[in-house]
Amino acid sequence: MEMKVETDWIELWQGSHGFKNVPHKHEDWMQVTLPIKGTVHFTQEERSYGLKQGNGLLQPPGTEHHFYLGEQSSVIIVKVRERGAGGMEAIQPQFMAGEGQDIRQEFHAGDMVGRFRQWMMALIEGQALADPIAVQEVEQDVVAYLGGMLKLGRKELLPTGVSDPHIRRALAYLHDCYDDTINIDELAGIALQSRYHFVRSFREATGTTPYQYLLKLRITEAMNRLRRTDATIGQISVDLGFSSTSQFHRAFLKMTGVTPQVYRQQ
Repeated sequence: MEMKVETDWIELWQGSHGFKNVPHKHEDWMQVTLPIKGTVHFTQEERSYGLKQGNGLLQPPGTEHHFYLGEQSSVIIVKVRERGAGGMEAIQPQFMAGEGQDIRQEFHAGDMVGRFRQWMMALIEGQALADPIAVQEVEQDVVAYLGGMLKLGRKELLPTGVSDPHIRRALAYLHDCYDDTINIDELAGIALQSRYHFVRSFREATGTTPYQYLLKLRITEAMNRLRRTDATIGQISVDLGFSSTSQFHRAFLKMTGVTPQVYRQQ
């Protein structure tokens, strides 16, 4: 089943299990893919993502992508024009999707379902009544929602003072892929160095080891998800690449001084 409503500035779409599309791109539109049930098997710029409920993904204009939905899965897609008075540029001049924001965006699935329903009903009614103000209010609400989401999901900046371009490439990779399984040899290859020289160069540049740096990125994102999503602690630990919930607990406690449960309740 599919539902779709489009205006001059936004497009809202919902699809369910069985849907599949072909590789394509949107030159003028920013898209955010928001799984609300099950798993969305998504490919973006030749990289595969298994997006689960509450794990959104940003597609900047011009990004090639395609996906298919698993059994009992459902997804909401929100598209907004990047440029112009009614698009993302309205809330941030010279806005460029993907510049300064993480492409992975956490959201509350239940909240999104409720918003989507309200937006769809208001748009259908506004279009049926030829009421431009009603439609424009929804457009503004959608743009504001995505603006808030992107600000909440902003990446941590790369550490300043790192002049070695090879180390900076390795750091950028860590920031983009910290929830994947990453090994030293892979990072050393990106930095065009041997394992030994990479670890030494990395420590000189950042003041810490690659593993500790990776843990910091994961724990920082875990803190964000504990506060801003309803994902379970076990799910957060899995999604962020920890080998077990106990490993996540130990790392979180060591870095923050409290357990994930206590942090969420604070």
